[in-house]
Amino acid sequence: MKNIPIIDIEASGLHFTSYPIEVAVLLKGESRSWLIKPEPSWQFWCNTAESMHGISRETLYKEGLPAVEVVAQLNKFLAGYAGDLYSDAHQWDADWLDKLYFAVKQQRPCFIASIYELLSSEQSQHFNDQKLELAALDRFRHHRAESDVWMLAEAFEKARHY
Repeated sequence: MKNIPIIDIEASGLHFTSYPIEVAVLLKGESRSWLIKPEPSWQFWCNTAESMHGISRETLYKEGLPAVEVVAQLNKFLAGYAGDLYSDAHQWDADWLDKLYFAVKQQRPCFIASIYELLSSEQSQHFNDQKLELAALDRFRHHRAESDVWMLAEAFEKARHY
């Protein structure tokens, strides 16, 4: 399967003061993910979001990398790639990636586009159906960024050939 470049970000919640807690990118058939240690100014936390992704603040403080290190590793992974990254929630993911890069006073190196731009309306509906079906399987850990980029890639391929 030829994968499109996909990004997925898990966050502290769906609020304008929420922040990224995990980012994953699928690029050229390889994926990388990072847990992000919260910056001191990142305070918003939603228990409902935590129950979905299963990542606690304590886990982030113990296992997460500082934003500066995540950005450095992400930039290294994206080095040489000049295209867009695709997301099924591109506005949220773009905001959270901006927040991550803003924390280290850098500008994000890529544009995040909607994966739906690559699909017809009929394919988009099939894509949504496939996401739901795949999320229900035990193959993917839904709402974990790295698992989600692979799930999105599979749903996209199935929808594209619908």
